[in-house]
Amino acid sequence: MLARRPFSLDGPIGTIPAMSEEPEIIGGPTLIPAPREGETYRWKVQDGRAEKHVYVQIAAALHAEAFEDPLRTSIETKGESVLLKLLERGNVPTRIKITSAGITEVGVDRRARPCLI
Repeated sequence: MLARRPFSLDGPIGTIPAMSEEPEIIGGPTLIPAPREGETYRWKVQDGRAEKHVYVQIAAALHAEAFEDPLRTSIETKGESVLLKLLERGNVPTRIKITSAGITEVGVDRRARPCLI
């Protein structure tokens, strides 16, 4: 249909819907079968115009009732509580690991660092 008439800028211009400026969770948790020990969940995060995936790995044999907060809440919510706090700071990690030793985040630079929540 475009071949029948030339493109014109004089007509109505479509509007681009406004995107949220702050990152927000738009999907998840989805259990991902992975060869790693424990359970891995995927969360979808809308970060401006980009949709990103954040993977949360919870070590095997962690039971929420055996720990105090923030580990307890992190295990119960499949990492959502940690992810929400990181998103409030504008930080979208690529992976979060929850172990009995604590919570670790891995950023786009692939460096693991303790997650201070």
